[in-house]
Amino acid sequence: MLRFLLPALLLFAAGSRAEVVEYSLEVSFETVNISGAAARGMLLNGSYPGPVLRFKEGDTARIHVSNRTDVDTSVHWHGLLVPPSQDGVPYVSNFPIGPGETFTYEFPLRQAGAYWYHSHTDLQEQSGVHGGLVIEPRLPSTGPQAPSPSGEPMRDAVVVLQDWTDEDPEQVLRNLKKDGHYYSRKKNSVVSLAGHLRRGALRAWWDNRWIRMGGMDVSDVGYDAFLANGERELRLFEDAAPGERVRLRLINAATSTYFILHGKALPLQVVAADGLEVAPVTASEILHAVAETYDVIVELPRQGAVELRASAQDGTGFASILLGRGPARRADPLPKPNPYQSHAAHGAHAAHGAHNARGIHDARSATKQHAPHHEHNGMRKDNARLAYGDLRTLNPGRHFAAKEHLETTPAREVPLRLTGDMETFNWTFDDIPLSKAGKIRIERGEVVRFSFVNETMMHHPLHLHGHFFRVLTGPDAGPMKHTVDVPPLSRQVIEFYAQEEEDWFFHCHNLYHAKTGMGRILRYADYAGNPAFERAKMNSPDIRDDDWYWTANLSLLSEHSNGEGWFANAAHQFEWEAERHEEHGGEAYAAYLHRQSRFLQWLVGIEKEKGETAEARAGLRYLLPLMVEADVYVTDEGELEAALETHIQLTAAIELRAEWETTKERRLSAEYRLSDRLSLELAHFDDAPATLGLRLRF
Repeated sequence: MLRFLLPALLLFAAGSRAEVVEYSLEVSFETVNISGAAARGMLLNGSYPGPVLRFKEGDTARIHVSNRTDVDTSVHWHGLLVPPSQDGVPYVSNFPIGPGETFTYEFPLRQAGAYWYHSHTDLQEQSGVHGGLVIEPRLPSTGPQAPSPSGEPMRDAVVVLQDWTDEDPEQVLRNLKKDGHYYSRKKNSVVSLAGHLRRGALRAWWDNRWIRMGGMDVSDVGYDAFLANGERELRLFEDAAPGERVRLRLINAATSTYFILHGKALPLQVVAADGLEVAPVTASEILHAVAETYDVIVELPRQGAVELRASAQDGTGFASILLGRGPARRADPLPKPNPYQSHAAHGAHAAHGAHNARGIHDARSATKQHAPHHEHNGMRKDNARLAYGDLRTLNPGRHFAAKEHLETTPAREVPLRLTGDMETFNWTFDDIPLSKAGKIRIERGEVVRFSFVNETMMHHPLHLHGHFFRVLTGPDAGPMKHTVDVPPLSRQVIEFYAQEEEDWFFHCHNLYHAKTGMGRILRYADYAGNPAFERAKMNSPDIRDDDWYWTANLSLLSEHSNGEGWFANAAHQFEWEAERHEEHGGEAYAAYLHRQSRFLQWLVGIEKEKGETAEARAGLRYLLPLMVEADVYVTDEGELEAALETHIQLTAAIELRAEWETTKERRLSAEYRLSDRLSLELAHFDDAPATLGLRLRF
């Protein structure tokens, strides 16, 4: 009887001490120097990251957000179970906070753990509008994170992991839309035929092109710095005793970077995932997806300090977290990912699971890469990378009464394909961007099961607002989370109990993927929506998956000049090309294309040669195996014609381009990149055997 009475009394006492805890946050533009160069940041209370907000479970949070900029802003409370009107997503749950305005968020704190907050407006999260948030439990823990026998609570520290670019985030997105591989040169990660040959991987090059997938990209952006709490090297617990156990609340607030957490002979005891306590499990590495949080316990060395390193998954840099005092035992550098394996092999490595005939791997069957588990003092131990299958949420129904429903209510399955490509930098669900998609309707009281099939070569961290879901790692097993990583070419399944109301956002938490269309709105069936949100959204510059972008190239050659470019959004493209020949004068071409899918576009166009009548055409453009782009069309004179074009990255600096048309026109060129905008070009045309010059990009 006493074992039931004591928790009840503690709960009553905690409730009687509940308070309204207030914070004030000011959003402002500031000049910062994070990478060694001056840049413009968008900060909270003048700090990067914003201040850590601390509460007690059962408190009421009252947070005043003042906008001191000349643009709209917002704040979303990532992972918190809040009323819809407090979720902070413009035009879904709130209006944005306009210039000069202050909005007060107020909500009860129904949970404990480490979470974070960030802007959900435009690309502001990249510029610095984010920070950590901790809610202490109302009942004391009895696990390994409990107070020591002396009664002293375990020391803890919030560590916010970040990626920083000196570029304006809007320019970053423009660069990616012009060329999804734009930052490969900066990252020294250009995938080439020569690189495949050096590694004896010619078959992988052929196989990848045969399935119409280009060079592998682990990440999109070339960043200028990776940081922990705004520092390249962060010192923590310098006054702690040698051998003391400390708790790190690790928050991946990066915009698009996955981090690998690791140290040298540094066991990481994971005790919470996405804020919720889990049965302790120890691993040597953690793949920390964007927007996830992990609480880990580390024992400080008996002598000196130790480094916990957060290495960017693409191998381009890291943030260093030094724990303890004195000289540090540094982590060993991780090998860079191999971009020269076949895409099917990469998917298998990412998912560590079985795969089907289409090459899609089942992440639910994920297993360890190294040694199997064994028991030690009641805690599972191994020396491998943490997997979702290792995590078991403690008391998963404590905050959201979901466990019994997940185990007893038949689930309604909602399949979603994760689609997109680096070539056009369009990212979607089922090839449909958010702005063109309907709402996903859900009924209160049902169990909804999302089945994700990732058809892309990118990791996608998927986040559901307002709910926790179970990641299915077995028939009825898996941890409760609010964000899940779906590896390349893999299948991942989640399920949740629908017990909220109104509208909730669901999206990829890679900011550049979300802004180009990888998102959906979940709508409870008894909610008709807010027409005022819809009207305001139509006039907002924040919706970017239908924005227009342009690019142009100009070749100035000794016997031939050529200009070409396009103006496009996710569905429509206008392209043009103009040539000037030394002997035959010139010709011009213009066309409109409508995108049906990644592989298929419909086209209508017109071509005019000097001294000839303009020719109209209609047909299609299709991406063939081996990355050959084929235009097949009928002219206004009833003739069936075709044109083929392909590009091959020969070396990191040299690209080959070949074009052939049934009209006997042909072009073969080699381009040597001098910079992002300038190249040397050597070309052969049907009317100019050899011509040399420059190629400019705009």
